[in-house]
Parts: sequence; C-alpha cells; structure tokens
Amino acid sequence: MTTVNTKLPTKKHDFRAPKKFGKDQLRTVESLHESFAKNLTSYLTTSTRIDCEVLVNNVEIKRYSQYTSALEEREITVNYEISPIEKSLNEITMSASFKPNLGFFLVDKFLGGRGNDVFYDREFTEIEMAIFEHFLTKLNPYLEESWMKYLDVTINQKSLELNPKFAQVFLSEDVVVIVEFLVKLGEVTSGFSLSFPSIELELMMDKFYNKSARPIKRMDTSKEIEYRQALLASIKNVDVEMSVVFDEIELNLHDVLQLEVNDIIPLGKELNSPVSVLVDNIPWFEAQMGETRHRKAVKVSKLIEKETLK
Repeated sequence: MTTVNTKLPTKKHDFRAPKKFGKDQLRTVESLHESFAKNLTSYLTTSTRIDCEVLVNNVEIKRYSQYTSALEEREITVNYEISPIEKSLNEITMSASFKPNLGFFLVDKFLGGRGNDVFYDREFTEIEMAIFEHFLTKLNPYLEESWMKYLDVTINQKSLELNPKFAQVFLSEDVVVIVEFLVKLGEVTSGFSLSFPSIELELMMDKFYNKSARPIKRMDTSKEIEYRQALLASIKNVDVEMSVVFDEIELNLHDVLQLEVNDIIPLGKELNSPVSVLVDNIPWFEAQMGETRHRKAVKVSKLIEKETLK
C-alpha cells in the first residue's frame, strides 16, 4: 500500500492586498530609482560639502494603511503628480515621506552649520520649511531624468503635509509600491520613501518595455562623419577660460585673515618649474614661463594625458 503525503507546503496569501507585481517589475522600479539615487547623491555631496550617499534600500508592496502606520509622526509628506507625455496614459500620484532628522540636518547645513545635534523633537518653523522646500524643488529634475529613461513624463509637486496621518493620498486598503531610500550624510543616517498606486503604476509600466525595446537606428558612416564635423564646427566658437597656475598651497582661515600688504607667501616650487595651463579649470598643458615682446608669456611644453585628467 502506497502512503500519500497530504501535508504539502503552503504559502499564506492576503486576498485584500494581492501582489500583482512580479520580480521583474520590482527590479525595473528599483533600477529606475537607483539612477535617481545616484543623481541625488551628487547633489547632496556638492551642496552640503560632506560625503553623502543615497541608496535604494528596499522595494516592496503593501497596503497603504500598513505603510502609513510605520511612518514617524513628524515625517514631511510631499505629493507629486507624474504626467505622461503620451495622452493615452493617465497621470498617477507619487507620495514622498522624509524623516524629520533629514529635514533638520539639511536646514542646518544650508545655513552654514555643521549638522551636529540638530535632531529636535518639535515641529518645523516657517523659515525651516521654506529652506527645506527649496531642497524639494531640486528633486523634480532628478526624478524626471530617471523616469525619462523609461517613459517621457513631467513631474510636479502638488501638496505638502507636516504629518503623514493628514496626507491621505490613497485609500487605506489600496495596494502601493514602496521604494525606501537610505541616506548617509557624513556620520548621520536618515532616509525617505516613495509610494505609488500599484494598479496605475503597472499600467504605466506596460509602456516602459515598449520604449526600451525600440531598436536603435544607427547612422550611415558618412552621415555620422558629417554629424561629428558639424558638431565640432558648432563648438569651435564657444568661449572658454584659460588660466595659468604656478602653484597652489593650503592655508587655514586664521592665517588668511592675518595676511597684510607686503607679506611673503612661500611656495613649494622652484622659479624655473613648469606651470599648469587650465582650460575652464581643467589642466590641459604643462608650460614654461618666459617673455615675448616685453610681456610675460608661457610656452606649452607638454600635453597632459587623458588618463591624468581623469
């Protein structure tokens, strides 16, 4: 007699929040926002002048009520409208929630502070919110750039709430796709998240693949040469700034403030050492100092290799 094992492995399924998104779709959402994270990393590093890193920490599907219940009470919630250029597609709402310590840190850095001990248990003031809203305006171009790799869209900010409980963008039972970001600002760790309605996003993503699957048409060799020549001719008359640098040194602010007329600043180069010729602040040549027709001049002696420029 053959024994049949009736205890087959089972998997729980929530019929109220069916996960329609497949792994490939989630990977596409993750890839789209990894591009956004790289651009935001560059912006934050430049604007705060500290080492910053923005990473996609997680992409998942939840009911909207589960998502909002996990948010901090004072998270800043911003609602955006993503409008496809293609008229056959409807616009969708995207909700972004920023942790309060991220807001306080950025406000302090933008005002010239060090970003230390700025994690307050209070509401944002009107001035602080005005500064943070300036940061929010910088996000739109980066979001649009990452989306445009998959679909032509415009993204506009619609509203802002200082408490996520008041920002009921979607119904409690709606299923949303959540993208969580980890933000490292020097020694400080924070984060923010984006949420999208799953059904509307899935309809929009159907067009992602059509766009990315378009065959790339290559130019004829002759047309490509003509295009390059025309492009080169168009930029030949662009003005660039050329400067010559003999040497550079670092001084602390205290020493700079003590400088007076006739003070001597010792350099680390000999008088006949080569100088650097910069084009728009990028080193291009090495040269020797000299004179021509009773004027100071430089004679180009060496082209700086491209590997060195990198």
